[in-house]
Amino acid sequence: MALSYTTIRADIAQAVFEGLSNKNNLFIGTEVMPVFSSDVRSGAYLKLNLGDSEALNDDALKIAAGAGYPRTSRRFTSDSFDAIEYGLEEVLPDSNRRDLDRFFDTEVNIAGMLLRQIQVSHEARVASAAFAANGLTAISASAAYTDANITSFDVPGDVAQAKLELAKYGVLANTLIMSMPVFERIRRSAKVQNQFFGIVPSDQSRLLSEGEVAAAVGVDRVLVGRAPKNTAKKGQVYSGGFIWSNTYMALANTVGGDFSGGGFGRTIVWAADSPVPFVSETYRDEARRADVLRVRQNSAEKVIDGSSIIRITTGYV
Repeated sequence: MALSYTTIRADIAQAVFEGLSNKNNLFIGTEVMPVFSSDVRSGAYLKLNLGDSEALNDDALKIAAGAGYPRTSRRFTSDSFDAIEYGLEEVLPDSNRRDLDRFFDTEVNIAGMLLRQIQVSHEARVASAAFAANGLTAISASAAYTDANITSFDVPGDVAQAKLELAKYGVLANTLIMSMPVFERIRRSAKVQNQFFGIVPSDQSRLLSEGEVAAAVGVDRVLVGRAPKNTAKKGQVYSGGFIWSNTYMALANTVGGDFSGGGFGRTIVWAADSPVPFVSETYRDEARRADVLRVRQNSAEKVIDGSSIIRITTGYV
């Protein structure tokens, strides 16, 4: 049996990446948990947040001449990560490929679809982490975000309350995270419109953008999870839904870089085996007279500081 060697295809990865950058981005996972490149696959690290570390304690005392200084200590916690390999393959039979290549670049298009499936999985893991109970108690919206309450529910007020809760832990929120259905309702709600424009007659309102909603509620940015997913089991009739739940919004401090910068979380990528953002590979399966295309990555989605995020229960129906 002839050996088949795997070839890393940077050309395919680059073409797919360029194609994705020219499309409206549906995925927000790497903005909620920015990518952090690691040289090792797994490891342990120390964690420290302002609330638990006593950094916010009023402990400084007046020192008498010749007296010793009071001492304090930090309470570190430990955590670990293990970058898991995620990937998919697709077989490209020679007979099919000769036909398909007449219309488009088969490898690039198949790689793009495989990458999209990997992104769906990553997005689902990030959404699950962001909308989980991470340490701070969720606050409830002052009124449910329903169509019936479109003139009365108060997103700016709810976000202001959530900001205060985070500020008690020394966290300055910069990002509001929500699903597409929640955003579509919020952007036309009366109190958000009035906060942005001033008092607006109902017949003169317009849909606000993410940046305008961010300005209205006083955050740097609004991230809207628009990525759809198939909610049916494999092999069954497609049933469309969204990855991000309508049950919550989340207000957070989201930053990248090393962990000393704090922030909600990171997507830790094992760069030695799977460089950012992904690896495309091909190999030959001569028994099937086909090339096999593989897309893979190694990542771990880690919450760095659970007190840097708080959920707002929307009451959306």
